[in-house]
Amino acid sequence: MMAPQLNLTDIRDQYIARVVQGKTFAEVGGLWGTVSEKVSVAKQFGATELTMIDAASMTEHQYLWQAFHDRMVSLNIDKYHCLSLDICDIQIEEIGKPYDVVHCAGVLYHHPHPMQMLVALRKITGQYLVLTSAITQEVIENEKGRYQIPPSGVMFVPALSESEREILTVYWEQFMIKERGMAVMGITQPADYNLDDFAPWWWLPTAHALRSMCEVAGFKVLDNGLTWHNNALSLLLSV
Repeated sequence: MMAPQLNLTDIRDQYIARVVQGKTFAEVGGLWGTVSEKVSVAKQFGATELTMIDAASMTEHQYLWQAFHDRMVSLNIDKYHCLSLDICDIQIEEIGKPYDVVHCAGVLYHHPHPMQMLVALRKITGQYLVLTSAITQEVIENEKGRYQIPPSGVMFVPALSESEREILTVYWEQFMIKERGMAVMGITQPADYNLDDFAPWWWLPTAHALRSMCEVAGFKVLDNGLTWHNNALSLLLSV
């Protein structure tokens, strides 16, 4: 089998490698960007069963699923399951039993209901969850002013004032627009918010708040580390 390119400087790969050997594995929301999926990583580290779960429709967003299938073919991975569902809508009967290990990155801050999402992740996680989310710094200061939030705080992006948005736009431009060529919908780019739209950024917790959110949802924090210039937090959680 042609091995995927693993980057063990990626803390997510490190966490998956620690816990996935001999276990069932599911990834939630891994279609966007395709090459960032972790199904192949779990396979290389000994997962016994693989599943991709994503809210993208298999008809309207068929190109995303096809890109994932093509990647699996290129890596000679032919045994895996696919579910097109919002994580919050999954019923245990649909999957049979919880997955031993679940991975979810880049989704929480796009979801209108972050605590509901964490509870849903807890429901489908049998042993370990590897979770990554963008977070906010507690203090952001630049030529546009100063934005400050307490360690316990969670930023609700739709509620930002124009002056706050200007401060945050200057901050996030360097990481999203200049580094990745992408806008932050709701901050660097206007967004129309509705509860069925997972494209805008809805919430940005502090690192402390995100750890507490996970604990309230029923997880224990085993390990965690800041990534992406301290703008994201990855956590290894147990149930």
